[in-house]
Formats: sequence, C-alpha cells, structure tokens
Amino acid sequence: MHGPSAEERLARYMARFASAGAFAYLALLAPQILSQFGRLQPWYTPLFVCAIFGPALGLSFASFRWSMRRIRTLVTAMAVAYLSGQVLWLPAFDGPLLELTESAWIAVFPGLISVTTAIAWSNRAIFTYLVLVASFGQVVNYYSRVDHGNVPLFSDIVFGVMFCGLFTVTVTLVVRTGRLLDTTRVAAEYQAATAAASAARSVERERFDALIHDDVMSTLLSAARAGNSPALTAQSSTASARLDRLRSGIASTERVGPESFLAYLRSALSEVDDHVVIDAGTAAVSVDTTVPMDAVRALSASAAEALRNSVRHAGDRAEREVHVRVATDSVRIDVRDDGCGFDPGSVAPHRLGLAVSIRGRMRQVPGGSAEVTSEPGSGTTVTLTYRDPGDTT
Repeated sequence: MHGPSAEERLARYMARFASAGAFAYLALLAPQILSQFGRLQPWYTPLFVCAIFGPALGLSFASFRWSMRRIRTLVTAMAVAYLSGQVLWLPAFDGPLLELTESAWIAVFPGLISVTTAIAWSNRAIFTYLVLVASFGQVVNYYSRVDHGNVPLFSDIVFGVMFCGLFTVTVTLVVRTGRLLDTTRVAAEYQAATAAASAARSVERERFDALIHDDVMSTLLSAARAGNSPALTAQSSTASARLDRLRSGIASTERVGPESFLAYLRSALSEVDDHVVIDAGTAAVSVDTTVPMDAVRALSASAAEALRNSVRHAGDRAEREVHVRVATDSVRIDVRDDGCGFDPGSVAPHRLGLAVSIRGRMRQVPGGSAEVTSEPGSGTTVTLTYRDPGDTT
C-alpha cells in the first residue's frame, strides 16, 4: 500500500509551521489591530481578521485530516483574502494617519502568506504573489503614514521583497526536495523492476540448462542404450513439448503450477545462498491451483533480495531459513534469520532499500504485498504475500 509522497509529507509539515506562525502573528498584532480598528470602516477589521487568520490557523488541523487538494484550496482562499485586504485597506482607511514608526497591520506579514502559498502553488505563481503583496504592503504603509513623501518607497519595496523572499525560497526548496525525492523513488522502483526482469531471465537460462540435461540428454541416452520403445516415444514427446514451451516463452499472464513455482523460487534463492533451508508446503493445494508468472517472478526476486539483505546485514553467525506456503488462492513466503535485526520504524519511508527492492516489486503485482518484522537483536522476518485478485471468496 502506498503511503503519502515525500512532497506531500513535507508540504503538510510546512502547513503546520505556517499555522504556528499565524498564531504568533495574531498574538503579537492583536494590540495593533485593536488600536487601528477606529481608523478603518467598521466592516474591515472583523472581516479580514477572520478571512485571513481563520484559514491560517485552520491549516494545522487540515494538515492532519484533509486531502492536499482541500489544503491547496484553503491556502488559495487565505492568499486571496490577504491580497484583498491590502487592496481594500486604502478605501477603508478613514484616518487619522499613522505615525512614521507605525505600520498598517495588514502590511506586516506578507512573508507568512507567501510561505503558505509555497506548499500549494507553482514556483512562478508563488514568487509573483510574493512580489505583489510585499510591494503593495509598502504602498499601504506609504499612503497611511504622515509625511509619507519623506519615506523611500522603492527602497522599502526592495527590502520587503528580499526579506520575505528568504523564507519563501526556503520553504519552496523544501517542498521541491520532496518532489525530487518522489521522482527518484519512482525511477528506483522502475530500475528494481528491470533488475527483477534480468534476474528472471537468469533463472530462465538455468531452467533451460536443466531441461537440456534432464530431458534432451536423457532421451538421447535412452535411445542410444535401449533403442526405440513405447517408453522412449513418450519420453521424447515430453521433452519436445517442454522445448516448445520454453521456446515460446512464459508470458506474464500465463499461470504455472505449484511445483514449477517452487522450482523457480529455489533456483532464484540458490543463486544467493545455496545452503539456505527451504521449507515448502503444498499439501492442501488443489491439482488445479496455478500462480501467474508475473507473481512468480516478483515473489522469487523479492525473496532473493530479502535473502541477499540477510546475508549482507544479519551477521556471520546468523542462520537463515525460508518457509513457503502455497494455498489454493494465495502464496506466502517468510524469509527469516536470527541475526542482529534492526528497528524498521527508524528507517525513513522514502529510503530506497527495502522500500524499492522488496516492497516496490511486490506492489507492482496486483494482490502482492510485503511486510518486514524485526527488532534489534531478535532477527528479521520478511513476509511476502500474494493473493489472487480474481478470487472473490
């Protein structure tokens, strides 16, 4: 099952950061908002305090509960409300004019709103909005103060844009890093699938070698020793049929029986560790039970990767075993070791080890899943499960 992307997780963290900033600004600006209430038309202050700080404070709750689409809608509503508040300040401002050391409360936090848009908008929209609100905020101050002609408006605009831009760029890069990480993860999963296909071809070559030895050479040897007979005819027909089947290849949608699946799995595991104990059970399986070849390849490649990880990381004294259970509509493989183990919870979800080589491979098969259970000092178990999606029971 796919979790949230790295970009989405980082965007949600930034939403909580922005919401905390909005709470701090509201607490710090409350006296200033109240002192300027009488200088504005009565409708202005309650309308825009609610329209701006309401969504900003709500971002914290939304980051835990809402979808990213709804969060983006909330961010957009807040950004539009803030820009509207700046534009309507001048017609709503009745005076008296502010002192040179005072600022209009609506012009104090353009950086906070720009930071918030960084979790939801494109880069071009973010920085266009930043320049717009940072500049217009200085215009609001310019025309709301006494002796505004002595204030260097252009310098204030440049300073405001640069100061707010520092924080906005930081958050934008954080979210972009998550996006790049997601792209890298998708590419790594594709490479893992390609590696699995390569491993599958290697296994197929081994099966071809076994077929040549077990069927073709044995048939020729029987013909040389015993001559023509009904048994030889049946043996040669079987060998010919198997050669035709191998030549045509096994499609990903073709299904194989439990014995063929186990042979394929053993071949993949023996490439990693030819001494591993494999406990396979098929006693309760119907004679008609089959497993699709794409599931066979994914299970075999993932089990081989789990065994390879155990060989590399479990320790020199670790003992390994593989338990395989094939049921009528499902397959389960447990790759276990009693080695040093690790804490799966300490592994970041975007790491490309188990997440790609094992979980990623199994996710590509409908009905496939992988679970890793481990504790420091208590060994590791990798459980691979496949359930036929066509089964409705």
